[in-house]
Parts: sequence; structure tokens; C-alpha cells
Amino acid sequence: MSVNGPLGPASPAAPESISEVETPRTRRQNFRLVVKVVELRLRFIALMAATALVFAYWDTIWNRYDKWMRPTGHDHVAASGLEYYCPMHPQVIQDQVGSCPICGMPLAKRKKGEKVFLPEGVTSRVQLAPFRVAQAGIKTVEVGYAPLKQSFTTVGSVAFDERRMANIVSKVPGKSRVETLFVNFTGQDVEAGQPLAELYSPELSQAIQELITASGRADREVRPQTEAGRSLLGDRRDLVRASAEKLKRWGIAQTQIDEILANGKTDFKFPILSPISGHVFKKNVVEGQEVQEGYPMFEIADLHTVWVQAQVYENQLGFIREGQVVEARVEAYPGKVFPGKVEFIQPHLDPATRTVDVRFALDNPGHRLRPGMFAAVTLTVAVADMPEFRTRVAATPKALGAKSANPTVEEQKSCPVTNLKLGSMGDPLSVDVEGRKIWTCCAACPPKLKAQPAKYLIRLAAPPKDEVLSVPESAVIDSGTRKLVYVESEPGVFEGREVILGPRAGDRFPVLEGLAPGEKVAAAGAFLIDAESRINPGAAPASPVDTSPSKPDEVPKSGAVPVRAAAADGPHRH
Repeated sequence: MSVNGPLGPASPAAPESISEVETPRTRRQNFRLVVKVVELRLRFIALMAATALVFAYWDTIWNRYDKWMRPTGHDHVAASGLEYYCPMHPQVIQDQVGSCPICGMPLAKRKKGEKVFLPEGVTSRVQLAPFRVAQAGIKTVEVGYAPLKQSFTTVGSVAFDERRMANIVSKVPGKSRVETLFVNFTGQDVEAGQPLAELYSPELSQAIQELITASGRADREVRPQTEAGRSLLGDRRDLVRASAEKLKRWGIAQTQIDEILANGKTDFKFPILSPISGHVFKKNVVEGQEVQEGYPMFEIADLHTVWVQAQVYENQLGFIREGQVVEARVEAYPGKVFPGKVEFIQPHLDPATRTVDVRFALDNPGHRLRPGMFAAVTLTVAVADMPEFRTRVAATPKALGAKSANPTVEEQKSCPVTNLKLGSMGDPLSVDVEGRKIWTCCAACPPKLKAQPAKYLIRLAAPPKDEVLSVPESAVIDSGTRKLVYVESEPGVFEGREVILGPRAGDRFPVLEGLAPGEKVAAAGAFLIDAESRINPGAAPASPVDTSPSKPDEVPKSGAVPVRAAAADGPHRH
């Protein structure tokens, strides 16, 4: 077969080359393609819209489905618009009469959609799922008694003890001349009775002469024998006593008068004696100086005891009382502690600085504390010893209930299990526990009280000596007008409770009202719970109306105890 011969049958590659040539689409085909693309897009958009509507109206769809699937026997309950709830567990809501599956308390009745109210003292209630509690880092601690002590330090200045100061003046009428000065400089130490100076006065010399003359005449006096004669002539010793009394009023002691009468000299130089021991704080005279009557010649101060004048802020006044022991320190003697006590508290407040002047009296051995020094005074007081705290605690229902082994309802006032007011859940029920008759608020409490008597009876006992009920500072939310803590009433259920607290002691607050021993409060994450309660308010504050649970055939008035919670993980359905 020649290479240049005729071509044989077509090779297999020929059809491929022909198929590569595309036939152009018609307009009809292009239109159908566009319609299919738009249809697919619209179908996807419709599916997404339907999904969004289902999520948005899921509650409505579920309620309609639940109503459609509900048995016929419950139609009358739905038609009446009533529901049954547990006042202690807001998540328990049923359409028929029964008991709470958690606490066994009879369910109360209310109208659906009725505004609910929280018990007295509870401001809000929040329920969080376990995973939400873990995510928020919420941790609880048990409320208990602790020996709290409060210490604070204030700075003051050392001053003279005004009760140990003496101002020495000239008491001789007219002018007197300083003949001799025994104290020559300020600051010199003197003892009681030590002469400070000698004065010469013409008035004094004349008075001494009168005394000597009257004394001589009295010694030479011839007394009449009869009573009538003695009454007419008088007693010349009266003149001696009058002259001596005048000298005493000028500051001359009886021993000096006896010395004058013994010597019989009129050129007497009047000595000025120190009335106390101390040092000369001021010296206002020199030798040869003439001084008038009443002129202040010396000021003497005793430094065996000094004062510290300090200012205390008004929020610290509750920790201070007269006679309280204090400790003072000065920079001049590092490590040296000077004990003392609270001497005086000013009865008025300085409106400019909002402080009260407090005076501390300190012993000053060796005269180490000198007036003008700065001193840091530290006060430490047990919170249980504060008079205001003792008075408030003694007036609480817990303290009154502990006075009697069988308290009355009026004495006990609150249920040891729920901490609610007796009578708020119906007629109080009594239960005998450990030989005591204890009152509870409802039928669900006696079994709990008998199962754990130590846990609940401590709430009726008086506080231990020198200890107070306290909560951590991190558990307290201070809004400025009130203080709140969140109590875990059930696992995951937190109640916002208004409390009355004492002054902060370290990192804890003493509790006066609002909490009971053994209750658990949120010590970490309290602000998150508070924010959740504000975002999802589940109930209104307490209303001053009847809070007793309604009977099966009664509808409670607005303001009954119901405490429906705002759940953090979505609405609850039953």
C-alpha cells in the first residue's frame, strides 16, 4: 500500500472533532434556564424565611399545638383562665389542683396573666440553668456566725491635759514687786510646793502688821468675869482670825501665818509656791518687775498624762465609746506603743469636714510624748460589743424566739425553714422537735424540720457570745438606697433579698436583719444575677395584701405570695 495512496475510511478521531462544535441555544432555552435559576433561589429564600418565622413564633405555635393536643377534660380549666402554682417554687405551674412535686406544698390558684408579687423582703427572683451558673462563675457561701472585729486608725496631735495645768497669778491687792525669782527659764521642772518667786507688797506688810498687833492685844487681853462684860467688850481673838483669813485669801498658807506670828516681823516676802508638779510652760515675769493683782506670772503643766486630739469620720462613730482602750504610736519612737482610752467625744459634728473631735487620754511615762507631736491612734472593737448592734439584735424575732423553749407565734414570728412570716402561708403549724414546740408556715415544713433539726433550729437560737451573723463583702450589692444579697433558695433559684447591715469589718458585713444562719448567698457573680433580674423581671415587689394560699374554689387577690421566676435560659413550660 502506497503512502500517497487514497484515504481509507474515516479515523475514530473524526467524530470527536465534530462534537466539539456546540450548537447555539435558542432564546427559549435561555429563558427556561433563567427561570430555573430564579426558582432555585426563591425556594432557598422561602425556606430560610419559613425557618425564621418558626423560630420567631415558636411559643405561639407550641401553645396552639398544646391546646389542640390537650385532652377534653381540661377544657373547662383553660376556659376559666386559672392555673395552679407553688409559691416556693415558681417554675412549678399546673392546670389542676395538686401539690408541689418538690416541697409538697399545696398549690395555690391564680388567674393566668395575673401580675404576681414576691414575698415581703424579696425584691426579685431569678432561676438559672446549671450550665449558666457554671458559665457565670457563680459561687455560694453559707451565712454563719463569726467573731468580727473592726480596726481603724486616725491621726491626731498631742496636747496638754487641761486638768493637769495651773495658772499662777498674784493675789495681793495693788502692786507687788518680784524680789526673788527661783525659776529662771521656761521648761524648768518643778515639784508641788516648790517656791517659784518671792513678792514684796506694801499692802501685804500692812496686813501682816495688823495681824501681829491684833495677836499681841489678844494675848494681853483681860477677860471680864461676867457674861455681860464679855458680850460688851467682845473677843479680841475674832480680830486675829479675821486678819488671818484675809491673808489666806491672798494665798498665804496657815503654816506661813504661824511663822509670821512666831517671828513677829512685818518685812515678810510672800513666796509663790507651785500647786502641782510639772514643768514651767510659760514664765511671764523677771526679777524686779512689778505685777498687779491677777497678773499671770507662771503656767505649769504636768505631762504624766497627755491628750491626743483627733478627728473621726461620722461613719466610724459607731465603733467608738467613752472608756474604750486605744493604742497610739509616734514617729519619734518606732515600735513603741502608748496605751490609753477614749476620754471624750464631742457632742456635735463639724459640717465642713464631716468629722467629730475625739479626745484620747494617754499615759506618758518618761515624758516621751510631747505636746505638738503627731500620733496615730488605733481603735479595735468587737462588732458584737457595739451597743447599737446589741440593741438591734436583741429586738429581732430570732432573739425573742430563743428566750422560750416553747415560743408563741407572736414570739417566733417567722418560720425556721422558709424564713417567711408565720401566717403568710395559712395557719401556722406546730411541730415537736427535740423537746421544743416549733411553729412552721405550712405543711411542707415539718418533714424538713424533723429531718434536719440542727440546720433550722440554729435560726431560732441566740447568737454565740462575741460572734455576729456576717456575709462576705462581695455578696452585697449596694444601690445607694438599699443593700441586697442574692440567696439561693433552691438549686439554681436566687432570691434578691433586702438586708440591713452594720459597718463593714474587714472583708465582711455584720447582718442585722434579712438573713438567717445556714442560708446560702451568692458570694461570686452576684452582679450578674442582679443584671439578669433587671433584664428579665419575673415579679413585682411585695404588696400589703393577704398572702395566704387560696383554697381550691377561690381565686387569690392580686398581690398573693406567688413568686414566678424569670428564667435565664428561656421560659418554662408545664
